[in-house]
Amino acid sequence: MSAAETTTVGVELGARRYDVRIGAVAPADAAAAIARAFGAVTGVAVLVDEAVGARSPRVAPLVEALRARLPNVKQRDLRAGEACKTLAEIERTTEWLAQEGYDRRGAVVGVGGGAATDHAGFAAAVYLRGVRFALVPTTLLAMVDASVGGKTAVDLPAGKNLVGAFHQPTSVVADLGFLETLPAREVRAGLAEVVKCGFIADAALLTLLEQLAPGDEEKLPPAIAAELVARAVRVKAEVVAEDEHEGGRRAILNFGHTIGHAVEAASGYDLLHGEAVSLGMVAALSLGAARGVNAPALLDRARAIGARLGLPVDVERRIAAQPAEILSRLGVDKKRRGATIKFVFCPEVGKTRLVELTLDEIARHFEGAPDSLGRRS
Repeated sequence: MSAAETTTVGVELGARRYDVRIGAVAPADAAAAIARAFGAVTGVAVLVDEAVGARSPRVAPLVEALRARLPNVKQRDLRAGEACKTLAEIERTTEWLAQEGYDRRGAVVGVGGGAATDHAGFAAAVYLRGVRFALVPTTLLAMVDASVGGKTAVDLPAGKNLVGAFHQPTSVVADLGFLETLPAREVRAGLAEVVKCGFIADAALLTLLEQLAPGDEEKLPPAIAAELVARAVRVKAEVVAEDEHEGGRRAILNFGHTIGHAVEAASGYDLLHGEAVSLGMVAALSLGAARGVNAPALLDRARAIGARLGLPVDVERRIAAQPAEILSRLGVDKKRRGATIKFVFCPEVGKTRLVELTLDEIARHFEGAPDSLGRRS
């Protein structure tokens, strides 16, 4: 796929199927795709991450293009990043929707990274018991993960994504032009979710990442970005089509997320989500190697890829200082069932295994080792 081309990946959910359009999509074309997907609406609320609105020259033309095609288009800026993912911020947004008179035939468009798309989707899910929404993800992580699949949520002080709903968008437009102004740290963080897709389903992704030229991990060449996003979206779309509500196979998308979410929350969200997932994948493969689920070489490969991409891989050192905090975060993980957590292992590239583990089993793996996630007596 060249930089000038666009590709479309369908998320096949019967009558609720939708397309993810990927490429350097002009604002007018993005607006046209969203308008077609919405059909007749009485108004559109465009929720924009304030940092993206300030940084990217593509936001204002997109909003104007939406205004040219849809009625009653109004913009509301969201607090930047994870700060918008709280119940208090959802209350502010839904109160604004009500004050502006949006009814059940209204719709929402979310523009921003994973936090903004989560906020927009959850607001759309709960406002008037559900209205239509579309997403324009502006970070690599949001393009390959957060915007696809219908998972919407906000955080609680106890942990990440603990209040949410499944609510599928009607359209997703991954305009790769937004990556031109994306900070290098966020590019690297987004690559962690691409690494995840490579380990669980698409070995070619790992090879592509290993072959990146120096510096590409900070500013992806357009053609490479297009291929990475398209391949990762195909992985997620295929899994979601098979298991929309995570009753079975969709759980494999949580590879690296169990410990990753705990570390992310324990950091006070100083870690970006992708950085935490990188640490979580290393932790999962370390635990898997100790249990004989995967070869130690797979752990070595994950560390090497992460280090090559500028991602954190030193999970033991980073969480050794707060083992009790990490374990408490694991205790409120969404995947917990009673005393166990459904943990995702990767026996080999392209294969996964779900195992019910207790918190003690997870902790014991790291206990006693230098710079480890153990419990201190």
